[in-house]
Amino acid sequence: MLEKNNLMLIIFVLVLLSACGNGTASDNSSNTNQNNKQQTVEINNISANKLIDQEPSNKAKDILKKHDEVTGIKGANTSNKLIIAVQIKHNKRFQLSKIKKELSKELKENFKNFHVELTIDKKIYLELEKLEEKIQSNSIKPGKLGKEIDRITKLSKEKT
Repeated sequence: MLEKNNLMLIIFVLVLLSACGNGTASDNSSNTNQNNKQQTVEINNISANKLIDQEPSNKAKDILKKHDEVTGIKGANTSNKLIIAVQIKHNKRFQLSKIKKELSKELKENFKNFHVELTIDKKIYLELEKLEEKIQSNSIKPGKLGKEIDRITKLSKEKT
């Protein structure tokens, strides 16, 4: 009977120690896994067909996706206008004006032949997402694209 109680006590102590040890190890490993994950940025490159060449907006997306604080990018262009909307990491929201200024400056340096409009507004991001879908499905004509970009640019300048 005494040996049985000692055996039960030893098993209980081993289970207790292994349970405590596993929780700490898994917490540390999950933290390192989160640190090692690469950042994913939501980008849809638009086809650059002959009617509506979207190569400048695709190039702008490639430039902006290198920034750590950017989580999503949508954009479109005409022959002389480029409009880009970006989403910023939530923990960087207090630095929005600084981030927007830096990103705008970088785009204007790379696209000197375009009137560049960069926004961090979610409403514009969603509008550009719809416009990208129309361009991708070829359901918008070049003239209508210019009007849509003008409308979205006007929306971005509104104070709400």
